[in-house]
Amino acid sequence: MAFNGKNFAKQLPAKPGIYQMLDSKDKVIYVGKALNLKNRVTSYFSGKAKDRKTMALVARVKNMHFSITRTEGEALILENQLIKQHKPKYNVLLKDGKSYPYIYCSEHEDEFPRLEFRRGAKKGKGRYFGPFPSAMAVRHTLNHLQKLFKIRQCNNSTYANRSRPCLQYQINRCLAPCVSLVSVTDYQQQLHYTKEFLAGKSLQVVEKMIRSMQASAKNLDFEKAAETRDQIQQLKIIQSQQVVESHKSQNLDIFSVAHELGLYIVTLCAVRGGQMLGHRNFYPKAPKSSKNAEVLSAFISQYYQDKPIPELILLNKKIADKQWIEAALSQIAKNQIRILANPRGDRKKMLDLNSNNMHNALELYIAKKANWQHKWQMWVKQVGLNNPPKRVECFDISHVFGEKTRASCVVFDATGAKKNMYRNYKITDIAPGDDYAAMRQVIRKRLESIEKHKYELPDVLLIDGGKGQASQASKILQKKNIQDVEIVAIIKDENRTAGQERLFILSQNIIIKPESNSLLSHMTQYIRDEAHRFAITGHRKALAKSRRKSLLEGIDGIGEKRRAYLLQHFGGLQGLKKAGIDELTKLKGISKKIATRLYEHLH
Repeated sequence: MAFNGKNFAKQLPAKPGIYQMLDSKDKVIYVGKALNLKNRVTSYFSGKAKDRKTMALVARVKNMHFSITRTEGEALILENQLIKQHKPKYNVLLKDGKSYPYIYCSEHEDEFPRLEFRRGAKKGKGRYFGPFPSAMAVRHTLNHLQKLFKIRQCNNSTYANRSRPCLQYQINRCLAPCVSLVSVTDYQQQLHYTKEFLAGKSLQVVEKMIRSMQASAKNLDFEKAAETRDQIQQLKIIQSQQVVESHKSQNLDIFSVAHELGLYIVTLCAVRGGQMLGHRNFYPKAPKSSKNAEVLSAFISQYYQDKPIPELILLNKKIADKQWIEAALSQIAKNQIRILANPRGDRKKMLDLNSNNMHNALELYIAKKANWQHKWQMWVKQVGLNNPPKRVECFDISHVFGEKTRASCVVFDATGAKKNMYRNYKITDIAPGDDYAAMRQVIRKRLESIEKHKYELPDVLLIDGGKGQASQASKILQKKNIQDVEIVAIIKDENRTAGQERLFILSQNIIIKPESNSLLSHMTQYIRDEAHRFAITGHRKALAKSRRKSLLEGIDGIGEKRRAYLLQHFGGLQGLKKAGIDELTKLKGISKKIATRLYEHLH
């Protein structure tokens, strides 16, 4: 039965909410929000002329669902959640795999708090400053703070084991609280300045430091007054480099959008407390024929789902649903949010600067893509397969002297590396050094993952190994009754010399020997080396995690609190090792059974 959009629209209430459009396979192809559901959905089926994208969308609609929300803010949040869940074909999709970086201050954890780079979930008890547009912006800021206020940035393990000042103190970048060269009062004052600076109150910091300098001079403490004077001078230099509008300590985000050759770019510039924190480029996936204003509107709606919202947002394009998004963001932020397109004066200068950065980034991105696409097409042509592959997955097995085996999978297509699809697999229950068993296991795990997440199968499996490993991969494909995936093995020479590799194509049972300096050789090496690099990265992360693991973990009856109590009582692991069973049983909560188990574990 054909779907009647007009009849469906008549049944809708004139209330805010979201609507979903589904195709013949009952797959969600578009999610939209509306202040008035009835009017919005009716506009799709009114028969009036529409743009090509909307006409193509409406032609595919075979069913619709809707949900009513109480407010515009709820509709915005629900729309974002459904877009993330279904990834509809006709929506603009924000591709942003990385979490945003913050500066973390451990003010409620340590007597002398530290500053550090943090990314991911906010698990610490201290205070987070940010988010910053990029990791580089965080590192630049930490570098400035080290020069200005000399707050420690070392980890607690290093801090606790210092017996003399480190190099940072020698080059005047730390106050050396680790060896008591600064009082708690003086350290807290510098920490207060740091937090004020990070909160965008650098002008107030200068005023407070001037008063402190004058007080020191009045008390004839000229050495301290001179130190404060130097701090003020350094801070003013940084202000002159970073402050955009020195008379306004404002918070705002600046967005510029453009597209070329089917590629869309949105560039963000974050300004906090009048300080420009840096730029970040996004390349959202959007349907063909999408207008820049539509992309920008959809992008902003998704971007602020889990990020602080500034009071002012500047845009280089006017968006149709400006009032709607303002109202929704204001409800989420519980504060009045303004969106301003094409501003004047100093704000226009900031917007123009952001747009210039955007156009430069887009030119570089297009050039990079064009260069890769040329190389990819040539490589695909030269490999010698019956059907040119659209997507290639390369696998590499690595281990440490036959143990701790891991396998990496990297993904490439005509657009380049698909890093969001890279995976590292932990290989278990195999004999040490058994690469054949490892290959069977990783291919099986990869196929299970593809089936679970409903990914498309790759056209080629590129195996970093010989004929034997290729045949092991083939066995797993045969068990799964998969016949359309080609297997190509990279065979190294005896000396593992770069450029001397050969390609074994399993389906044709032939070996290709590329010229050592040919594009075929270089591209094969590049893909293989990327798989190897990703495998090593996985090993390093696993090793770092194992080093953070306590020797006391895994002992029955000794949890996190009891571990901390034991280490504190005995002054560390060495003191605990020296303790006998009788001495352990004297401690509160340690039975003879637990003491015996602990002693045997440590000895």
